[in-house]
Amino acid sequence: MSTATDTIRRSQENEKLTIRVAAKTSLPPERVLDAARDFSERRADVWSNVKVKHLEVHELGETFAVVTEGTWVVGLFWERCRYDFSQPGSVKATVIDSSVFEPGSTWELRATPCDQGSEAEIVLHRGFRRGPKGRIASAVHHTAGKWVWGWFLRRALVAVERQAD
Repeated sequence: MSTATDTIRRSQENEKLTIRVAAKTSLPPERVLDAARDFSERRADVWSNVKVKHLEVHELGETFAVVTEGTWVVGLFWERCRYDFSQPGSVKATVIDSSVFEPGSTWELRATPCDQGSEAEIVLHRGFRRGPKGRIASAVHHTAGKWVWGWFLRRALVAVERQAD
């Protein structure tokens, strides 16, 4: 893994925060995307914001999954998402319900070939609930979101690279 880039933008028309982070890895794109489509207990080894005891797969199809994931922050922060992996080079999660994020918020992992591996990019479009958990998440995302999500992505790629060895 080598470089990382990130951007942050607040959209005025829909009041959602947009965060983009990217990093390069020696992994092929499909291996990066497989990590986002893996809803087994290994998911918590790759994605540090997922805890096994708060991971529940409701539906799993060939091109989609409906999953509830959570982690303990200041109380349980959870989200139930529909993951769509029907498009080549992308896995996109859309929030159905959450203690933190507004329904319709998204998280997308894209992977494209480059050099001897791939570039992985996470793009988030986040709206936040009005309660205390939403306010906490909003504050973190607005102040340190680029750094936090860049760290999540880099850590996830390292974990997948270790699994591949």
